[in-house]
Amino acid sequence: MVNRRSFAKKFHDSKPAVSEMDPIERSELQGIISAVVEGQGLWCEEVVIGGSPGDRVLSVVIDRIDEENGVSLDTIATITQEVSGALDAQGDSIPELGAESYTLEVSTPGTDRPLVRKHHWEKNLGRIVSVSIDDDEPTQAKIHSVDAQGVELIVITPGAKKGMPAKYASPVHYDFEHLTNAVVQVQLK
Repeated sequence: MVNRRSFAKKFHDSKPAVSEMDPIERSELQGIISAVVEGQGLWCEEVVIGGSPGDRVLSVVIDRIDEENGVSLDTIATITQEVSGALDAQGDSIPELGAESYTLEVSTPGTDRPLVRKHHWEKNLGRIVSVSIDDDEPTQAKIHSVDAQGVELIVITPGAKKGMPAKYASPVHYDFEHLTNAVVQVQLK
């Protein structure tokens, strides 16, 4: 059975993205892969080895944080080929994998990734999220602004009756530590 990645739901449980790490802090494998990803102007979110011996899965999660658009399938295919080439160039022994066979998976975080890092919130500025504030029940809110300590949210209260307009509260700042299970709500246009 393959180990699938599971995202942290809270800021203090999250690890820095590979692209956030000082190059000296990165493992050799992270360094090889992030050089390819960042060389294409993308963000390397994480590099994870899963699976079991003889059936390893190397998962690479990439993103585009400088614009609202996501990463195209063509870009994922290009990154996959380039990462594969960089790993093949390592010869018979790949750092952290050795000579073991593996399956390479390159993907994006997807819409179900909780927002736990500053750059997650910044990428989704202006969007509606479902978020638990101070471990209360999830509420809908619009991301108004982001700073180094937290996020300014506009909490949305549904209309009292069906068909009545929602109410938008004034923006309130919350430290990252007070926000959990924040997930972007996909808005169909």
